[in-house]
Parts: sequence; structure tokens; C-alpha cells
Amino acid sequence: MTTDQTTISPTEGRQDMSCCSDVMRPIEASSCCTPRDTAAHAAKSMRESGCGCAPVVEQAENLKLVGVVTERDVCCGVAADDRRASEVRVAEIMRPPSACCAADEPVEEVRRKLHEHRATSLPVVDQAGCCCGTVSSHSVAGR
Repeated sequence: MTTDQTTISPTEGRQDMSCCSDVMRPIEASSCCTPRDTAAHAAKSMRESGCGCAPVVEQAENLKLVGVVTERDVCCGVAADDRRASEVRVAEIMRPPSACCAADEPVEEVRRKLHEHRATSLPVVDQAGCCCGTVSSHSVAGR
């Protein structure tokens, strides 16, 4: 008796992933920080989430995006100036909320923003402007 061992591709039958929401990683409130937090807190959030950015939100309860801190911001705005991360507020080094992607943006636009902001990851916002995820250069590679 023989069995049919046909292999089906995991992407067979699905459309190409062309939207930011298709490639983003959902966010957890613990991955976010506020402008009042320290750069050390932002760096720990990035380390624990495995993401190259920490979304900056008004409050952890509503996740309304007000900016973003990237690995580059911590490196250039803290370490390069020999400042103590525990003494630098996120508000001093964060980027504006324009350095983010909309959940419904095409992946090509996500790639452009990552390049423009010289970032490996950026936050993703929903239609209400609340952080709903992060997207990385790795997640859009080859899309």
C-alpha cells in the first residue's frame, strides 16, 4: 500500500503579503515606553521584545503613539555622547510619530520608510493612531 506524500507550500492559495499588517509583529504594552521613561528603559524594552525600536506612547493603557526610539537613537543620542542611559529621558532622543507605518500601507512604502529613517524596525499604527505592532527590515525582505 502506498500513500500520496504531496507537499503543499505554506503560502499556496494565499495572496502575496503586500500590506504592512501582513508582515508586522503585534505589539505588547511592555514593549512600549513613554516620553518620561529613561533611555535605559527603552533599551531594555527593545532587548526584551527582540525588536530594534520601542514605540513611544502617551500611556501604556491607550498606546497612542507620540514617537519612536530606535537602537540608533540610543547609540547616537546616548552612548556616542558618553551619557548615562538612566539619566536621559526618552523625550530627548525620540523621533516624531511620522517615523512609523500605517497598518494598511503597502510593503514597498514600509521599505522606503525604514531606509529613510535609517532604522531596522518601526512601529505600526492603526487608523486611530494607536500602536498595534512593529515591522522590521527582516519582515519585509523579499516581499
